Amino acid sequence: MRPTIVLFPGSLGDGLCFVPALRKIAARDREIILVCRGLAREFFDSFTCLPPHVSLRTVSLDEARFAALFSRSGVTRDDALAGFFSSAARILSWCGSAVPQFGQRLERYLPGRVRIWPFFTGQTNDHASIYYVRCLGDTLTTVERRAARVEPKDDWHDWSAAYWRQHGWEYKRILIVHPGSGGRKKRWASEGFFQVAAWWAAGKDCEVLILLGPAESDEAAAWREVGSVENSLALGPLGSLLQRAAAYVGNDSGVSHLAGALGARGAVVFGPTQPEQWRPLGAGLHVLRNRDSRTPTGDRDGIALDEIPPGQVVNQLRGFTEPCRRSRDLSALHPERSRTSESVTECPRDDGGSP
Repeated sequence: MRPTIVLFPGSLGDGLCFVPALRKIAARDREIILVCRGLAREFFDSFTCLPPHVSLRTVSLDEARFAALFSRSGVTRDDALAGFFSSAARILSWCGSAVPQFGQRLERYLPGRVRIWPFFTGQTNDHASIYYVRCLGDTLTTVERRAARVEPKDDWHDWSAAYWRQHGWEYKRILIVHPGSGGRKKRWASEGFFQVAAWWAAGKDCEVLILLGPAESDEAAAWREVGSVENSLALGPLGSLLQRAAAYVGNDSGVSHLAGALGARGAVVFGPTQPEQWRPLGAGLHVLRNRDSRTPTGDRDGIALDEIPPGQVVNQLRGFTEPCRRSRDLSALHPERSRTSESVTECPRDDGGSP
């Protein structure tokens, strides 16, 4: 059986928005080679998002051999690429659309079986997941978006259970905070996360775990004042912690997209980006944003407390502080997840700034 080769250049959040389209491809093709990069590749290697009868293998888009595809010089045949692409049943690409030679080269390797679309950068008002599915001539229902669940491939549940025991959290309710994002303009003010974390930690049997990425590693000492800190975890163990937590709060980031796909409940703070296009899939994360404050100051650096007051975030988390019974079944930590809607709260300009 010849595989379908898919080229996708996006990051972690983009990759999670691409999952529904990949499932549509898998409904037709049982063998897929996904050429991707970075954290998106780590995600597809670490999590199951397709039916078990479908084979998904990843290849790094950053391999030197693929660079020739994007050259604007003359179109010539590359034997190394020819051997890779000519073995496919079809090629579907969301990169290279702006380089005419890109498509011409692929057509040389697989004539008449190449489709190329622009990568999603917000060029339509649709959600990214809907855009990718529409490229395939298909549709994506609200039910499908909410059901876009993934699971870790390896058994990280035992690892996270041991982590919980090590910290004495078997009977605790844990809030996971991820204060980072791929761009500083998408980050809520750290003071907001501090206030929310302090409010949660003051509750009975409540603890806070802060997940930092490489860009926030120098902030670790400050965050230890309000909770435990993990820095630059691989996606597998990070995902297992997200599954076990009682609630989650973060910015518009790849980790928030992963949390949504894993069924986490909580809140995600949006600023310059549009949740209608970029919100995490799944039904458990409530989006908070203040559209009005963006009108006069759309170029502000980050998301200030007067834009999204900490009290608004706390209001979304109050219901998750209720006690839960100890159980081997992680669903006990996430009752009635499916009843959470894809809701967006428009925050008032200011409510005093504190929980």
